Amino acid sequence: MKPELASTADLTKVRALLRTCELPEIDLDLGHMGDFLVLRAGDSLVGCVGLERTGDAGLLRSLAVAHERRGTGLGDELLRAIEARAVAAGVQRLFLLTTTAPNFFAARGYLPCPRTDAPDAIRALTEFASICPASATCMFSRLDQSISSHGLT
Repeated sequence: MKPELASTADLTKVRALLRTCELPEIDLDLGHMGDFLVLRAGDSLVGCVGLERTGDAGLLRSLAVAHERRGTGLGDELLRAIEARAVAAGVQRLFLLTTTAPNFFAARGYLPCPRTDAPDAIRALTEFASICPASATCMFSRLDQSISSHGLT
């Protein structure tokens, strides 16, 4: 099972997975699917992750793995794939907000930072500006520009 680009037909399944994982999905629309990766097991969608780009910065969003598949490395696989996609798009810094997984991201090199450290364009994105609560931990990583996007289908 390898991450692949989402299609517009995946929107309903992505939103359902995010709801199941108690992650925000209210703002997702067809336009977001061009920067989402998904993992499939047969007809089921078992993981997803998205990216919103603004110049050389990006917002990692909606990293989700179905409950029954957690602890199997799928989250790591999705994270590596979206980071590679971000690098290929010229993103140098990746920000995220999390209420449930700061330890997961910290173990993978993401550092906590004040929300005000994020670029204005990132802070203006809907998820950052109004959907995620103020209590969410803001984190960032400087991406290794040698990461390749090979392996995406």
